Amino acid sequence: MASSNNLENIASIQKKDNIEIRASLTTWRKDLYIDIREFIVAEEGEESGYSGPTKKGFRFHYEVWEDFKKMVKKIDREIKKRQS
Repeated sequence: MASSNNLENIASIQKKDNIEIRASLTTWRKDLYIDIREFIVAEEGEESGYSGPTKKGFRFHYEVWEDFKKMVKKIDREIKKRQS
């Protein structure tokens, strides 16, 4: 990514002991993007371990956000149907 990239963590959930799923906002070429990605978090005191983003995730332009939320609602409804 270009140096104008400034990742701002908005929220995260714990996936495993050393892996988080983070939702971030970033700007690139003066446009706003949403980035949802796995992050590796090095153990405290672990100097040689990698800590940072992985390739597992996706980024999309903010204009797609409303459509993304609709998609998540559809997934949520389908999960509830299958659980009942």
